[in-house]
Amino acid sequence: MAYEEQEAALPYTTISTEQAKQMIETGAHVVDVREPEEWQSGHIAQAQLVPINSKGIYLFGKALEELHLPTDKEVIFVCRSGHRSSIASEIASLLGFQKVYNLANGMIGWLDHRYPVER
Repeated sequence: MAYEEQEAALPYTTISTEQAKQMIETGAHVVDVREPEEWQSGHIAQAQLVPINSKGIYLFGKALEELHLPTDKEVIFVCRSGHRSSIASEIASLLGFQKVYNLANGMIGWLDHRYPVER
C-alpha cells in the first residue's frame, strides 16, 4: 500500500504547527498527552493534560471521555514529537470524536516556531 493510501485511511488528520495555531485561535480544543514532567517544562496555554504512556490505552480513553469534550468539535492532540499524539488521535476516533487532529512535530515544532507556552 502506498504511503498516500495509508495516510488517507487514518481516522484523523495530521496538521502543521501553523494550522494548529490558527485552529486554536478559533476555538479548537487541545489535549496534551505527554507526561507531567514534560508538561511542566512548557505547554500550549489552552491545552488539557491527559498523559497516554503512564495510563495505558484503556485508561487514557477513559480519562479522555472524562474531559466531556464535545465529539463534534475540533480536538488537536499534541505530544513532544507527534508519535504519542498520533496514537491518542486513533483512540479518540474510536471513541467517536469526529474532528481529530494530530500536531505534526508536536511541541518541538511549536517551540521551533517560538509560539507561546505556559509553565
